[in-house]
Order: sequence, then C-alpha cells, then structure tokens
Amino acid sequence: MDINLRAFINRLESLPDNPSHDGLKKCLREMDGRQVSIDEYVNFSEQGYKRNVVHVSSRCEISVLCFQTGQHTPIHDHGDSIGVTIIRQGTMTEELFDRQPTGMIVSTFTRRFQTEEFSCVNLTTIHRVSNAHSEGLVMINIYFPPLTVMNFYNLENASVEKWVADYSGVKGT
Repeated sequence: MDINLRAFINRLESLPDNPSHDGLKKCLREMDGRQVSIDEYVNFSEQGYKRNVVHVSSRCEISVLCFQTGQHTPIHDHGDSIGVTIIRQGTMTEELFDRQPTGMIVSTFTRRFQTEEFSCVNLTTIHRVSNAHSEGLVMINIYFPPLTVMNFYNLENASVEKWVADYSGVKGT
C-alpha cells in the first residue's frame, strides 16, 4: 500500500466519530494534494460497476468505485452511514429520489459531477449513480461508519431489498 495512502487512512481514523461533510472533504483535498495513489484499486468489471474496498474498520470505510460507460448502481440509500465522494476520473451522474407517503420513490433531480468535484451523502439520501459518458468513471468514497447495510429501492412498487456488506475478503486494512 502506498505510504501516502496509509497516512491518509490514519488521518481518517483520527477523525471524531461523527465527522462533518466539510471535515471529510478537507481530508480528501489533502489526499489529492499529496497525489495519493489509488491505482492498485482501480479495477473495472464487464458485469457491472465495481466496488473496490481499500480500507474498512469499525470507524470508517474507503472504497474506490469504477464504472464503465452505461453502468449504474441500484437505487439505494446508505443505511446509517454518511459519506463523501470525490471524482478522480470521468463524470458521475447522480439521480436523487424522494420517498412518498405510500412508500414509493420518485425521481426529483439529476446532477453531474466532474473530476475533482465532491458529492455528499447524508442519512436521508436515496440515489442512483451512473456513468452515462464515454470514459471510465473512478470515484473515491469515504463512509462514516462503514457502509454495512443499504436499502435498494425500485420504481415499480414500495418493496425494499436489504444489502449487507461482506468484508471477509478485504485485505490490507
């Protein structure tokens, strides 16, 4: 693991239990200023977007997400985690959703983030992330606490599917 990446992880681990989005953005800016290498975690898949976990502890998670053109996440929330994303390469398209009293979700807004821009996720965010552009999309995501449970939503009915993280194969943390 890159020495600067290890220092970045140590910096995140030293943050308070409930860091602010501004505090997380500051850490990411510091990381980019030091040109922390994430090359070993940039890994694309033909089967769908790829979530490459760099570090996970009881306090936080760092993952590198890689999307080829046309790939997207399910519509989801982030459970009990807040997060911040920095775009390292490409353009991220994010579609936001609101949950209606009936339990159904509706699309409310779409926005795009370019290289070096930040996106924040709070406890009420429901969204879908995609790469609708011609180059690969690489993002660094930080979650406090780690992303252990997410809810997956759909546009057809009010059912919600739970996703539970499996960190058993994660090394180097």
